[in-house]
Parts: sequence; C-alpha cells; structure tokens
Amino acid sequence: MTPKHAKILVVTGVFPPTPIAEADHIARLSGELAARGYSVDVLTSENTAIADAPNCRVHRTMPSWRWADRARLVRFAREINPDIIFIWFIGHAYEFHPMITFAPTYLKAALPKVKVVTQITAPVGSRPKRYPLATRFMQKVTVFASGTNQIDYAYGTLMRDSDRLVAMANTHLERFADALPGLAAKASVIPPPPLVPMSPPEEASRLRGRELLGAEKHARVFAYFGRLYRGKGLETLIDAFAIVQKTMPDARLAIIGGPIAVQLEGAWKIEDLHARAEHLGVTKAIFWSGEFPFDSDVGSLYLRGSDFAVLPFDEGAALNNSSIAACAAHDLPVITTLGKLMEPDFIDTENTLLVPASDAQALANAMIRLASDPALQARLRAGIQALGRKHFSWDASVNRTIAVFDQVLADKPELVES
Repeated sequence: MTPKHAKILVVTGVFPPTPIAEADHIARLSGELAARGYSVDVLTSENTAIADAPNCRVHRTMPSWRWADRARLVRFAREINPDIIFIWFIGHAYEFHPMITFAPTYLKAALPKVKVVTQITAPVGSRPKRYPLATRFMQKVTVFASGTNQIDYAYGTLMRDSDRLVAMANTHLERFADALPGLAAKASVIPPPPLVPMSPPEEASRLRGRELLGAEKHARVFAYFGRLYRGKGLETLIDAFAIVQKTMPDARLAIIGGPIAVQLEGAWKIEDLHARAEHLGVTKAIFWSGEFPFDSDVGSLYLRGSDFAVLPFDEGAALNNSSIAACAAHDLPVITTLGKLMEPDFIDTENTLLVPASDAQALANAMIRLASDPALQARLRAGIQALGRKHFSWDASVNRTIAVFDQVLADKPELVES
C-alpha cells in the first residue's frame, strides 16, 4: 500500500494552541505526513480556539477522554475507517485518565483490519489513583475484559496490543521493555526534531536576537529553552546562575519559554522562580521571554542571540528532549545533566558538557568552564551539530515514522533503525 492510498487517524489529547511541546510536535508531524501523501484526520480534544495542521482534517470533538467517551472514540474511528490509527500518548495529554490506555484493544475489536501504532512521548502514564473509585473499578473491569496478561497499570494495553510502539529515547524504551518482555521486537526510537520555526542562520538574526534579549554586546548569554514546569531543573539553574554572576558579572541568563498550561505535579508556580531570583539578587541579569507564538521565529531569534545552552533536567537528558533538538539546530554548545539511565549518544566534552542533576555548584562550575574555554566551545558546537544531523531533523523523523507505517501495513517483522 503506497502512502497516497493510506488513511491515518491521529488520536491526540493535545493540539495547538495548547501550549505544550507534544501539541506542537503532533501538529507538525501530521502536516508533514499529509504532505507526503497520506490522508490524515486528527481527532483531538474540544477547543474553541482554531489552529489546524496543513492539509489535515482536525476534528475537535472529544469532550474528554474518560470512560463515557470511549464509545465516541470508537464510533469516530469507524466513520473514518483508517488503515492506521496513530495514538500520540503521554499521560497528562489525557488528564492522566486510563481510558485511552486501552484504546488499541477496543479499536482493533471494532476495526479488525486496522493497524495501531502508538508513540509514547515520555514515560508518563495514566494515574488512575487521581480519580474516584468508580474510575478504578471501570479500569479493573476493562482489564478483565481485555485479558489480564501483560497489562500495565499506567499504560494499559498500549504496549501489548499496539502493532508497533515508538519511543522518543532509548532510555524510555528500556523502561517500557521492563513492563513487557519482547517489546523491543516491535519498537523503534524516533527522537523529536526541533519544534521552533527557524530564523536565517546569519549575523542579522544574531543581532536581532541580542536586541530582543536586551543583551549588551559583550555579555555572555546562557539560554534555557523550553516549557517551564517542575522537573526542568529551573530552580537549580537560577541557583547556579547566582554563583556564576559572582565570577562573571557580565553573564546573562535567558529563560526562553512559557509555563505549561496544566502543571504535571503539585502546586509548582513560575512566580516562585521569580521570587528565587529576587532573593538571590540576579533578577536584573535574567531575561524571561514568557510565552511566544509557536508558529513564529521569535524563539529561534532568542537562540541566535545566545552563546550557550543550559538544560539542567532533574532526571537527566534524553533524546526525547526537544529543547536539545532546538539548541542543536542553532549550533549552541550545550550543558545538560546526567540521569540514572543515560543515552549513549551524549558524550561528555564531545557533544555535550554533562553534570550531575540538581547540583547547582557543579552546574555553575560547568557554565564558568565553558564560557572560559574557546576550544571546548568549538568542540561542543561541532559535536552537537553532528548529533543534530543524526537524530534531530524533520526529514529524519518523518522518514522513520513513514518506515514504521510501511512496515505495519506490510506486516513485516523488520524494524526501522533508530
């Protein structure tokens, strides 16, 4: 079956203008698939705002993703009658409700010939304990109806009953494989490309970026890029920057991005970050971009005007971090963090400068070291460019996704290389 004859139904709980990276990614990917000849329908959450993907039909008809909406999902899939149902999953995109985690089972029961491909963008599953006992009872009933073998509490039958599974990082796939033996036989890793529209890679863009950042000509600008929420290491970054300022008074920090619409955990507030900076006396040296249009090149200009990237993830860097992809696309030397599981692609002092997570002093030392070592800057810049060519391009991402689709339509056992 060639792409121009294949119908894809994309199921996603988030879509622009929802301010979250997963929404931007699936919108761009859907449009790219349509441009390659697929017939693409997107089923997503109800939203009064309008933002569509090019050449796709976007259906904002799901009032929620709870048990009561399962029949609506199945009915819509029957109406579209696709060749492939592509489920785009991360727990918070569906308000952590478990209904969607059993979608491959009941969608394939309703459409026996359909193939289901699930992309899990990060190891964040459903969280049934957030819901009343009735929800958890329905989950148990669904588990029983689906067959109790190899069903995961947080991911339901997404891994067991999808024909193919796509992870965004090797470290994630390792974690998923622990829950389902043999998963690697039908899984692929496809890291996300940069989501920010690119500005021209020229001096005029850098000058415009410096102007937008309010950075003096000789100031050294460290940039954080990405959504702001718990887990991004922003508290550690501000603490580290306060240390850096004592040694490098001309250093500036650009925090580029706005807060996520719905926080993932707890009562995290961006105001607490501002208060932290105020307490440490570095407020005047920090630029906060706030939210900016996802379809403009303003974010790219901010990065053009920066000198270094600092991405101190609490759990360590992984290939799924679109922030790394964006910084790689702008040739910025990257400082990031080590996690318990580490991607083999990240090589300390070769393509990234790696420090322990949640260690402000170590992060500050790395920032000072990088700013003071032109040879290290050049080596990291060349290394991140090579890593970007290998993993972080839209052509590579779309080609790998299409390869997965081709395999599942042909029912071949061979898998796309990650």
